[in-house]
Amino acid sequence: MYYIAFTLCLLFSIVCSIDIEHFWNIEHVDYNMEGIFTRKAIGINGKWPIPFVEATMGDTLIIHATNKLSEPTSLHSHGLFQNGTNHYDGAAMVTECGIPPNGTFTYRIPLQQAGTYWIHSHSKSQTADGLRTSLIIKDPNEAYHYDDEFVIPMEDWFREPAEVLIKRLSSPDPHIRFKPFVPYGIIGGECANRKRIKFVPRKTYRLRLLNIGASFEFHFSIDDHELRIIEVDGVMVKEKPTHGITLGTGQRASVLVTALNSTAYNYNFRADMFTDLLQMPRYNPLNFTGTVEYSAKAWTKRQRGAMWMNTHDLDLEPLDGELALEPNRFIALNAYSGVFNDQTFRHSFNNVTYVAPQVPTLLSALTTGEMAKRPATYGRQTNTHVLGHMEVVQVIVRNHDYYSHPFHLHGHVFQVIEMGSIRTNERSTKEALDAPVKRDTVIVHGGQYAVLRFRADNPGVWLFHCHIDFHIMLGLQMTFIEAPELIQKTLGGRLPDMYKENCVAQGIRTNGDSTGGLGGEVGEVGLSPSPYPDQFESYDPPNGWQLISYILGRNKDDVSTLASAHV
Repeated sequence: MYYIAFTLCLLFSIVCSIDIEHFWNIEHVDYNMEGIFTRKAIGINGKWPIPFVEATMGDTLIIHATNKLSEPTSLHSHGLFQNGTNHYDGAAMVTECGIPPNGTFTYRIPLQQAGTYWIHSHSKSQTADGLRTSLIIKDPNEAYHYDDEFVIPMEDWFREPAEVLIKRLSSPDPHIRFKPFVPYGIIGGECANRKRIKFVPRKTYRLRLLNIGASFEFHFSIDDHELRIIEVDGVMVKEKPTHGITLGTGQRASVLVTALNSTAYNYNFRADMFTDLLQMPRYNPLNFTGTVEYSAKAWTKRQRGAMWMNTHDLDLEPLDGELALEPNRFIALNAYSGVFNDQTFRHSFNNVTYVAPQVPTLLSALTTGEMAKRPATYGRQTNTHVLGHMEVVQVIVRNHDYYSHPFHLHGHVFQVIEMGSIRTNERSTKEALDAPVKRDTVIVHGGQYAVLRFRADNPGVWLFHCHIDFHIMLGLQMTFIEAPELIQKTLGGRLPDMYKENCVAQGIRTNGDSTGGLGGEVGEVGLSPSPYPDQFESYDPPNGWQLISYILGRNKDDVSTLASAHV
């Protein structure tokens, strides 16, 4: 009976929607990495990997989340605009206080978008420890035809817990900071080398590709097959043929692949993992090859060398054909890394490293009246910009580090207008088409810049940050406050009771400025890390010989298990 009702809802989706309801116990689970090692993962209801969530546009997603961890947690639905539901955005100490241990919170989200998204923790580094899964929202009126689809979430998985790696990365000693930590590549909890995708000749498949890892980029391709990009970050685009596609952490894409006519051979698909942090050729990229299977009895056709040719973001065009917006607000963000006066290595925008406020930013916006329009109300360390309703904002992001950052904006997609070298000359700059591609996450490579534009049409508190989990923890994020007067009108008095109950349970104030006062930066003096003027710069990575010495000096068991995982 359920399936009949569900089918009818699909057929009459304009007038029929359903509640997609989940009850999640968030808890630690022992996960065995293909017999190589076992470590704790953060799973749901005793399971890891976490089963992906599927719904249809127009439905309401309801997640009753109970925290069985020993620390607060939260759930962020990455890519959803949360228009009118900013309090369900899931960013701890930004849009909520987080769910305390043994506490519960219900996220009730009307699904107003279709596409490929994911759900992950936005508390500490819990995403890197496994609190993440795919969120697929179907469109009953799909723009493209295909016969079937596969969800392919690509993930990096580390042998050590995230808190251990963050402690190493924040060290002021570059020899400690740049010790390689080589991850394993998995797809939906399964070793990527063992993943099989079954094709039937002449059928067309939609592959929903997601990078839901913590740090590394993935390049996806299929030997002897053409990919046709039709979606990036939930935005449908005009079909674009390509040999392969690169996804930074947080990025998603859908590609159409038409199966070949013969079952004579099987073929490798490649999910190769890249990073700027590992300089040794053997370990960068880390090559993973799964199988596209046409027949269980067929041999796998070998292709020598991987094809890493990509389609550039600026060569894509959204299906809706929206032209480039005309900006009337301009913001420059310079990303740096360096040693701060608390003796840790940190990241920053414009010399400010993010430190969470004592009152969640959304609650400050709701409870400070006219002072909510003042950036100082939210504290210097939140690096806040207050935006007027419907302003068209142009953000130029300059990456002064030597490694890449995948920058993500909550509550919006942005147009990617221009990309190039910080030391710009005519040949190093690439501009968008008349209708620029729209994304919610963009990769800005080391020494490069990107020009992004979006309309401030979604009143709320929205983070902009690098989506490498470790860089978030080390401060590379900032805050946009959109139309605080409208936030107070639309959300004032609408927060569910359990929202404030979770704050009270943790001793967190629910009103006032960032310090719980009346507004301004009173009480913050001396609390905020600042860069040493003579050390605030990007460090060169250790050279190949230093890394070789480190690898040779590792425990032999570590080296052998690493080799077995990446053969």
